[in-house]
Amino acid sequence: MKRTLSVTEWHLLAEEGNAPPVRIQLQGNSMFPLIRVNRDYVTVAAPDGEFAVGDIVLFADEKRDRYVMHRVWEVKEDRILTWGDNCDGPDGWLPLSAVWGKAVLIERGRRRIVPEPKKGMRRAKLWHRLGKVYRFAAKVKNKIFQRK
Repeated sequence: MKRTLSVTEWHLLAEEGNAPPVRIQLQGNSMFPLIRVNRDYVTVAAPDGEFAVGDIVLFADEKRDRYVMHRVWEVKEDRILTWGDNCDGPDGWLPLSAVWGKAVLIERGRRRIVPEPKKGMRRAKLWHRLGKVYRFAAKVKNKIFQRK
């Protein structure tokens, strides 16, 4: 028997230590190319309190009234800095208590990807560099071919 929970209900269960892992499909492109919209499913488990650089975490973005899944970029004592793999810059510092869950599995068809923090960080850094090169090239192209 399946039961549907809202993210908020699941979060309350997670805080009590009673939340089962949940399988979700993301709506944005901020974690592309690792997580693809309308194609991949991500299994999220309640956080265990330990966060490593490269972990993929779920948190609430209260400013925009939505939920976000981004990579942990830096950890300092009681806070983390997150950044989506396909984003121009980091989200800003979050208290550890703001993290609602951690990605434990990504499913793409029959392919099952277990997120590896160190390997994921290497790929994310490369993707960020490629994005900068791409954006620079697009600006140059627009200036060269700009119509007057």
